[in-house]
Amino acid sequence: MQRVDITNFKNKKVGLVLSGGVVKAAAWHMGVALALEELGFTFKSNLSPSNSSLEISTYVGSSVGALVNLYFACGYKPMEVIEAYLEKSKNSIIKPITYSDMLSLKSISKKPKKPMFFNQFDNFPPIVRALISPIEKVDGFFSTYGLYNYIKDHVLISNKFEDYKADLFIVATQLDHSRKVIFNKFNYPNPSHDSTSVYYTNTPVADSVAASMSVPPIYKPFPIKNQETNKIDYYIDGEIRETLSNHVAVDNSCEFIISSWTHTPYHYHDEIGSLVNYGIPTILLQTIHLAIQKKIISSRANRNTASDIINTVSDYMKNNNLSNHHRKKICNILERKLDFNPRIHFIDIYPKSDSFKMFFKNPFSLDPDKMSELISLGYKRTIDIFKNHEYES
Repeated sequence: MQRVDITNFKNKKVGLVLSGGVVKAAAWHMGVALALEELGFTFKSNLSPSNSSLEISTYVGSSVGALVNLYFACGYKPMEVIEAYLEKSKNSIIKPITYSDMLSLKSISKKPKKPMFFNQFDNFPPIVRALISPIEKVDGFFSTYGLYNYIKDHVLISNKFEDYKADLFIVATQLDHSRKVIFNKFNYPNPSHDSTSVYYTNTPVADSVAASMSVPPIYKPFPIKNQETNKIDYYIDGEIRETLSNHVAVDNSCEFIISSWTHTPYHYHDEIGSLVNYGIPTILLQTIHLAIQKKIISSRANRNTASDIINTVSDYMKNNNLSNHHRKKICNILERKLDFNPRIHFIDIYPKSDSFKMFFKNPFSLDPDKMSELISLGYKRTIDIFKNHEYES
């Protein structure tokens, strides 16, 4: 591999933010992580050396991204995880997930009693009520109980966040509220940009990851006991409200934030044609990708706008020979008001729009050959981004 200069990252606090996307995203993230390791980065864990100058020490994960980052926080190296899934050897250092882990039918707990006075379909036409009736009481096709047991029995070094040397953050969404919850070991205040996001401590790691992976309607909401109220709260996928919780890495004082995600929408190719020919599942997938990509692009656009405003004001004051003291003071005020930190740099690693094969990959397949292709795509894309400096310098 051609040497890539990453000296800008030396002795800086680096965070890794991983999105959801089922097995497809997990394989992509593994390829990204392998490339980062070959570039010279190390992944902080209880087993890693303490003198690394190129260390990824903050892990932020939603859904399957939470599981992949948990592997690293527990001390598993990218290649060890990859070999476990591709070779499926009994001698692997870690047991890979199986379909029985992913598709558990066992309920985690009984649902609370439903009030009798409310029926959300009362005013619907009879034919619609008849169509909806079979699924009205279904809260998900599978549960994350199998994934929970897999994590607890085969991955964890501890079920307490505070026992991890790395800073691990798991993002989930509270079902019966507009709240995004970040499970972790720090008692941080609510993020400044979103008062409905909260940091929760003292929640077991396995419960946090299982909750974050509860993607509706595939998986049932995951129950977790609220430490303050002693009541059960139900959680779903961590990316429902906000894709890529980069602000968590910002709150944790990261200077470089590497984000990996796979939600690039399909762009028309002659050999594929229009998605209208591929049915509801593919159209729905494109719809989800479009919505998720829009959230990410909007976030980056807001940051670019803030940077442009601050630079414009600074240049104006310089060109008009205004006080340097006041220029710096005004720019600092603008940075606070616009929630912009010029010392933070973002690196986004995602499939290019011409990579239509990535879009059509089966998101649930554990087939080693298919996973190998996805790992390779993530690896190559990461190397290209760092080689060509396709990120904020």
